[in-house]
Amino acid sequence: MAVKAKTKTISRTARKTSSVLAPKTQPLALKTNNLNLSLILKHKKISGGIAIAIVVVILLAVLFKSIFIAAMVNGEPISRLSVVTALEKQGGKAMLDSLITKTLVLQEAKKRNITVTQSDIDAEVKKITANLQAQGSTLDQALASQGMTKADLNDEVEVQVAVNKMVGTDVTVTNQEIDAFVAANKSQMTEGTTDAQFREEATAQLKQQKLQTNTQAFLKSLQDKAKVLRFVSY
Repeated sequence: MAVKAKTKTISRTARKTSSVLAPKTQPLALKTNNLNLSLILKHKKISGGIAIAIVVVILLAVLFKSIFIAAMVNGEPISRLSVVTALEKQGGKAMLDSLITKTLVLQEAKKRNITVTQSDIDAEVKKITANLQAQGSTLDQALASQGMTKADLNDEVEVQVAVNKMVGTDVTVTNQEIDAFVAANKSQMTEGTTDAQFREEATAQLKQQKLQTNTQAFLKSLQDKAKVLRFVSY
């Protein structure tokens, strides 16, 4: 009887152990199905992400095509890069030199705490406009002939005003210089111009000549002192 009781106890223990362990194990087929489902979902997410990226690229290409394409000729594109390359061959060196000079001037102005206000720029543009009108032209016509915008003009004027503030204060003209200029150019005095007016014109021209000379010397000194690394050769 003791043996039977022991056997029943072992049997009940085995059933309990089996019932406890059973939920913790899964059939191999179920594990494989779960793995395949996970891979499918992951693949769908990746494919969806690629599709979205392609759509975004296409939209950007359509919206901003002018960034990459300059023109279409019978369906054949002309890239903006080809236009830039052609322009660089024609005047790349001159343009780069100009940008380097502009950078040097603005750096020096900042170092000297010299600022150019919009009022300074507007006053200079007003002078340019008046000179053009006196010659029978307009500012818009002059800009169009040079392929410039008013923003381009303002940038150039800013540099010129900065230079004038750094070197223009030292420009002086003596009476002897004015007398010599008037004597040498008396025959060019236009009819109706008084001697006083002609002397004023002479003074202005002499100051402009000296300013140009000082400007050239100033720019050369900046270039000589600067450390300029060129990565493109034209």
